[in-house]
Amino acid sequence: MTIDTAGKVIAAQPIDNFEKLDVAPAMEAVRAWTFRPQTFEGRPAQVVGRVSIAYRRRPIPPNRTIAFPAAAPRDFRITLQRTACYGQCPDYRVTVHGDGRVEFDSGEYHSPGTAAQAHLDTIGNNVLLPGRHLARVDPAGVARLLDRFRDAHFFGLRDEYTYPATDNPTQVLTVQVGKTSKTVTDYIGIEAGMPQAVRDLEDAVDAVAGTARWVDGNLETLAELDAARFNYHTSVAATLTAAAASRLDGYRPAGDIEKLLIALVGRGVPLGARIGNRTLAAILVQAAAQAGSDRLFDALSARDALALVSAQDLTGAFNRLGCSPAIARALVKAGADPRRPGTEGSALTSLLGMAPRCEKQPERKLATARALVELGVPLEARSSIGWTALMGCNSPALAQLLLAHGANPNARDVEGTTALLSTEDDRVALLLLRAGADPRARDASGTVRQQAVKGHMPATLAWLDAHQIP
Repeated sequence: MTIDTAGKVIAAQPIDNFEKLDVAPAMEAVRAWTFRPQTFEGRPAQVVGRVSIAYRRRPIPPNRTIAFPAAAPRDFRITLQRTACYGQCPDYRVTVHGDGRVEFDSGEYHSPGTAAQAHLDTIGNNVLLPGRHLARVDPAGVARLLDRFRDAHFFGLRDEYTYPATDNPTQVLTVQVGKTSKTVTDYIGIEAGMPQAVRDLEDAVDAVAGTARWVDGNLETLAELDAARFNYHTSVAATLTAAAASRLDGYRPAGDIEKLLIALVGRGVPLGARIGNRTLAAILVQAAAQAGSDRLFDALSARDALALVSAQDLTGAFNRLGCSPAIARALVKAGADPRRPGTEGSALTSLLGMAPRCEKQPERKLATARALVELGVPLEARSSIGWTALMGCNSPALAQLLLAHGANPNARDVEGTTALLSTEDDRVALLLLRAGADPRARDASGTVRQQAVKGHMPATLAWLDAHQIP
C-alpha cells in the first residue's frame, strides 16, 4: 500500500493470496486506515509498505435454546486442561470449585496416546513449579466466572473445534453444574469457527485460579515460597531461579518474571551454585543481558554477581545482548570481549536480527547499537546465517549509523546476497545505493531492480532509472 505525507492510504493492492481468498474486505479495511506520517532525511515522505491481514472463519454461534443447568449455589466446578505442544506450551490441569477451592496438577499423563503426550515426554511440561498445588480464591469471583460461562451459552457450544494442523496445544474446558457437565475441546479452534468467547473463558479460568504463580512465576510465587518457609540458600533454590530465568526472554515471557527474579536475588539465592557447567550468576547475567533488563542486572551487580562469571560467559552474554547500552558497557567493563563474536554472531547481529523486544523500542535499540559500535564490535562479523549487521537492516537510522562507521555495503553471503538485496525498506536501499552499494548485484532471488519491483520500492527504482541501471 502507498501512504501519502498525511498518513492516508492512497493506493493498495494484494501481493500474496496463497489461499485464493476474497481480497475485497481486506482492501476495504486497508484503504480506511490512517498511519503516522513518515519522514525521510527531515522531510515528509510518501512511503510504500506491506501488511498481513489474517482471515478467520466466521464463528459458529452456540445453540441458545439449550438451557444452562441450574444447581445449588457453589455446587459446580470448572476445569481447564492445557496440553503440551511442539514448543514451550505449559501442560497442566486446574479445577476451580464453587466454594473457592483450587486444584492444580501438572501430572505426567493427562493425554495418553496423543501427540500432546509425546511432546510432554520429550519437551517437558514447561511449568515453573510442577506437581500438585492447592489454593483458595474468593468464591464470589468463581461465581462471576460461572456467570461468564452462562452468558457465553457454554452448554450450547459444539463439543469440539478442531483445525487440521499439527504441533499446537489443546485446551479442554469442562463445566459441571450439579450432576450435569459439558466439555468443549479447542484445538486451534478459532480457525475452525469457535467463538472468541471460548478462548476468553480459558484465560478467565487461569486468571481466577491464579495459575500464573505455578506456571510462569510472579510475586505470588514468592509469597507461597515464603509461607512454606522455603530455604532460598540451597541448590534447589538455584535450580528454581535458573528455570525462572529461562522465562525472562522466552517464547511466551511471563509478565512479572523480572520482579520474581529480582526478589529471588534479594532473598539470597546462591549465585555461585553450578547449574550444569555454569554458575547461577552466569545464567542470570545472560538472561538480564538478553532481555535488556537493567533492573535485574542492577540487582545482580549489587550482589557482585559479575565477579562470579567467567570472561567467556561474560562475552557470551554480551553477544546475546538485547536493548540496553548500560548493560553493554557494564559487561565490557567486567571483562567481556566485544571484538570476539560467538558462534551465532556478534552483539550487533544479535541486536539487529535476534532481539524482538527491541522492535517496540527503536530509540533504545539505536542507542544500544551506537554503544556497541563505540565499544568496538566488528561491523563485518557474521551471524549464523552469514549476514553482517548491515544485511537485512530495515531501519534508516541504524543503516546510517553502520555506514557512517565504515560498514561494507557490498559484503556478500555465500549465496551472493548483499545488504541492498536483503533490505525490505526503500529508504535503506536508497542510503545503501548512495553509499556505493553495487546496483548490479544479484542473487538467487534476482537483480536489485527485480527485487525492488517485487517489494514496491519506488525510490530505489527511481535511482536505478536515473543511473540507467537495468
